[in-house]
Amino acid sequence: MKIEQIDPQTIKVILTQTDMDSFDITYDDMDYKDPHTKQVILELLRQIKQEITVDFNNGKLFIEAFPYLNGGCVLYICTIALENEKAEPSASVSRRTGFNTPLVFEFDDINLLTDTCTRLLQQYSHIILRSALYLYENKYRLLIYSYFKLDNKIISLVKEYGTYIGKGTIQSSIVREHAKLLVENNAIEIVSQYLD
Repeated sequence: MKIEQIDPQTIKVILTQTDMDSFDITYDDMDYKDPHTKQVILELLRQIKQEITVDFNNGKLFIEAFPYLNGGCVLYICTIALENEKAEPSASVSRRTGFNTPLVFEFDDINLLTDTCTRLLQQYSHIILRSALYLYENKYRLLIYSYFKLDNKIISLVKEYGTYIGKGTIQSSIVREHAKLLVENNAIEIVSQYLD
């Protein structure tokens, strides 16, 4: 198990297949209404508190779970102060939907794409959940699903090499419908490994 503090309110936890086996749970079994899942989460919170100084009692707790390599799981655990939630109701909504909304970038040639993927892998692999690559009108479109609170860092880096098309389901739907899929998962890793 790897525990990483992203910011004062957010913790990233990577659970390997071995970790999942020790908790006797799979990603598909996870259901926050299930008593066993709740026990697993409580045990994880206890272990996180032993490694990192964090106050999970200072607001509402949001947990996002994503499948990880070979049967593992990635959890993002975020506390939102209750007063902030009342003042900014849209913030809690974006926290629940941000992970499923990709950033869309366009590159004129393969060299720019390769340079970008290499830098993203070196600097921001810990906040990129998944990526896909498409060919659209003789240009490359890269979709990046990231930990949304740090999207600006990714956008800033990628704009040095390519064009930021936008974020959201409309932009990504256009790409999926009209572009040719080249790499469905782990596009950044694959481009870096095989084309660099």
